[in-house]
Amino acid sequence: MNEAIGFPWGRVLAYFLWIFGLAVVLATFSYHEFLIHLKKTSWKEIFSGSSFLKPVHIGGILILAGISGSLHDPMIAGVFGVTAFLVALWYAKLDRVWVKLKKKRIEKKLFK
Repeated sequence: MNEAIGFPWGRVLAYFLWIFGLAVVLATFSYHEFLIHLKKTSWKEIFSGSSFLKPVHIGGILILAGISGSLHDPMIAGVFGVTAFLVALWYAKLDRVWVKLKKKRIEKKLFK
């Protein structure tokens, strides 16, 4: 009976995070490969777009965060946690750059 009280919900959440992140990455690859065959475009053109990169980056962050929570060694878990945090910061900065580039493209089209 005491075993149910100490159920490791933190580990369950950590395992859920990295499995969900992996599912996001795999679904993104699958969908964009489908788009390649549907639109008959090149891999480079599809895989360099933001509709591919955003879910892959978010999935990567989820994978790193989940792995950091599921490891037993605190030193390695800390390294993965810090890496997930830094990648999230990098992604946030990259996302702002994408927004600025889109605004510039729209302004150029409007004022031509």
